Amino acid sequence: MNKKLDLKALLESKIGNIEPAENAKSAIERAEMKIPHNLMFDAESTEFKPETKPVTASVARGLTVEEAKAFDDEMNRFIDAVLVAGSDYGIIPRCSKPSLLKPGAEKILNYLGLIARTEVVNRVEDYDVGFFCYECKVFLIDYNGVVKGEGIGVTNTREGKYAKSNGYSVQNVVLKMAKKRALVDAALNVGNLSARFTQDVEDMNIGQEQPVGRNPHELNQNPKTDRPATQKQIQYLETLMRQHNTSSEAMNKYVKEHWDVEDYKKITGVQASTLIEKFKSIES
Repeated sequence: MNKKLDLKALLESKIGNIEPAENAKSAIERAEMKIPHNLMFDAESTEFKPETKPVTASVARGLTVEEAKAFDDEMNRFIDAVLVAGSDYGIIPRCSKPSLLKPGAEKILNYLGLIARTEVVNRVEDYDVGFFCYECKVFLIDYNGVVKGEGIGVTNTREGKYAKSNGYSVQNVVLKMAKKRALVDAALNVGNLSARFTQDVEDMNIGQEQPVGRNPHELNQNPKTDRPATQKQIQYLETLMRQHNTSSEAMNKYVKEHWDVEDYKKITGVQASTLIEKFKSIES
């Protein structure tokens, strides 16, 4: 008589009695100690819990003059070489500094090797009247789990750009805007970039009457708004066109109707910025 053998049950019973070797236990414990706990989310609430550790004199040591200068020089070099006007930052007439936008903030944090963790620290959700307000906080942490910077952002449905909308229809928009403002604020703080960028107009629409250039000095030197779009602007515009399934024919038709231009590649920098902002408003 053949006897059936439950291999699965036998294997589970044997595994239950296996104990890891002592050196394996020590290795596991050492590995767990190296995991930054504030990179994790609380197991029950999934809410980010930054660790609070006392700051010692050695940790709080400031930069030397040489180190501070080197940091500023490298940040400026990165900004000039990588960030793109009209997509990473916008220049608004009569503003002394360009406004840092979310894509630019994300590039800066990536360059600095920082991870952003967002927490909604305060919220008002009145479904009876359709009023929603969110306050978000962004923590910037390095690969060791040390919080290197923070940022705060608040948005509500009674702000000018949302006041005419149905509060219920823009609830998610204002939440995302609060997160974006907190992210940009954190990037400005950790990069010491307040002298170079502002956030006051970071969510303004850059339209035809608001020319965008590489920097404020460029606008002051040449205030004309008929300069041709840069190659970077056209490349970024074409990337957005692909993402939104917009053909070249459709874009040519649009620029012909609005600006009497036959080829979208021949539009001005202001017109390119207008189109870029239109695509970005769809993504918000």
